[in-house]
Amino acid sequence: MFRLLLALIAPFAAIVRHHSILLRTTWVDIKASFAGSVLGVVWVIVGPLLMLSVYALTYAVIFKVRIPSLSTSEYVLYVFCGIVPFLAFAQSLSSGTLSLSSNRAVMLNTVFPAEMIPLRSVLVGSASMLSGTVILLFSDFMWSQPSWVFLLIPVVMVFQLMFSVGVCWLLSLAALLVRDLTQLIYFVTMMLMIITPIAYTPDMIPEGMKTLMLFNPLYYFVTGYQYIIILDRIPPPEILAIGAAVSLGFFILGYSVFHRSKQVFYDFA
Repeated sequence: MFRLLLALIAPFAAIVRHHSILLRTTWVDIKASFAGSVLGVVWVIVGPLLMLSVYALTYAVIFKVRIPSLSTSEYVLYVFCGIVPFLAFAQSLSSGTLSLSSNRAVMLNTVFPAEMIPLRSVLVGSASMLSGTVILLFSDFMWSQPSWVFLLIPVVMVFQLMFSVGVCWLLSLAALLVRDLTQLIYFVTMMLMIITPIAYTPDMIPEGMKTLMLFNPLYYFVTGYQYIIILDRIPPPEILAIGAAVSLGFFILGYSVFHRSKQVFYDFA
């Protein structure tokens, strides 16, 4: 029981212990990723808006998708609610998987532990989620009244970050051995974009496929966003419970495997 408790606490304790250098290096990486561009860090805001424009043009204008319970403007925001968490996850997955192989020198650094490298990459990749959420809330305030359920947004964001970090802890180690993993990640991301309810509601999914949707971890985060921001309702308890369990499970598993295996993988660095 005591060992289980230590395993649960270990990743949180490591983050608290190194939070200062983690935050500083994360901000440096965010600025460095946009260095030399005209807009700089503003791309954190422009990126989600460009993606929203593409989706809105495709589904609301070209395909003329209409949902009886939502107006056109509400539907566009509904789509944006799906884009924000998905884009953050896709960027985090891409950069987090390559975080160790592209920072080989840092892996042997005793000041900045290797466990923080994938975590830092996820935080950098998730920067668009924070700016996108602010845009979403501002837009929603223009069409509806603020609701107390908005207080649950940070909870959903934290759960998604935990899940992303846990997955990247595992994949970043695997990427040191399997070089083709980055190519596979690209196709997995494209598949997730299709099967995640971004531009369609869960009610539009055929009955035979709803069970399969439960195996898509992004389903819980995207649906949570859409319920809280657009529908102004608390997500169904099963979505919150399963989403929390998946996030915590991957977070603990990822850290445990990484912490135990990193010494072996140093030989491949």
